[in-house]
Amino acid sequence: MTDFSPPHAALGGIVTAILTPIRPDLTIDIDRLIAHAQHLLAHGGSRVSTFGSTGEGVAFSPAQKRAALEAMLAAGIRPDQMLPAIMTSALDQAATEMADAAALGCKHVLVLPPYYYKSPSIEGLVSFYEGVYARAGRPDVSLVLYNIPQMSGVTITHELVRALQAGQGAPIAGIKDSTGNLQSGLDFVAAFPELAIFTGDDRVLPHLLRAGGAGMIGGLPNLYVADLVALYRDVDGADAERLSALASERIAQIDATGGLLALKAGLAEQRNDPQWRRAMPPLDGSFRL
Repeated sequence: MTDFSPPHAALGGIVTAILTPIRPDLTIDIDRLIAHAQHLLAHGGSRVSTFGSTGEGVAFSPAQKRAALEAMLAAGIRPDQMLPAIMTSALDQAATEMADAAALGCKHVLVLPPYYYKSPSIEGLVSFYEGVYARAGRPDVSLVLYNIPQMSGVTITHELVRALQAGQGAPIAGIKDSTGNLQSGLDFVAAFPELAIFTGDDRVLPHLLRAGGAGMIGGLPNLYVADLVALYRDVDGADAERLSALASERIAQIDATGGLLALKAGLAEQRNDPQWRRAMPPLDGSFRL
């Protein structure tokens, strides 16, 4: 077995961008969320990342998110098994969610850059991140920067990372590169060996690991966590080629058939539980694979 020990090894691994189950009244189905998180962690996932893109994080209030995190903790899920995502352009809301995560014992948060206004300056982005951290009370948390420009409209550049490292904001622990571009991930690993670099794309995972990356934060572990954990743990092993090909095939199928809604539909079929199909408006939970 190949031993990969990236910086911030405790942060690495297969982190599931966990789907959020929705009740008919469009509130979070906390019981299903807890059961799914426990399943993922029991099958080798290192963490669950709540309320990111796959978790429909832009659809819920800070109070809803905190209540869900509190319930997960009460159910025995540890703070170090959670990576809450912050998905808002509102500085006060982002600060509230960061402070809440810190108060619950989480040491890392995944933070989307402020979106809607396109092509913000480096200075403007640094001001946002530093403002959030200061308004949150400078808590004992580190940031994982979320690079998904195809959704946010904002690219996390090397220049921005260096400016944040040189500034007065929260410590930067890592980067989630969800561009799907292999070279982008490899360039982050080469430029920032002190950071935990993740991919959001199963196809990139084995290449990133071999270069010293930390793992993945992605949606496919919702359905196939054990296979991805096996690939992470032995990326050059006898079964790695098969697992890598399978991972590539699966994400291509999900991307081609509906993304998030396809993941929910797939989980509904796996669990024989149609409640998993439901999504928050404006997404259409009637989607079928």
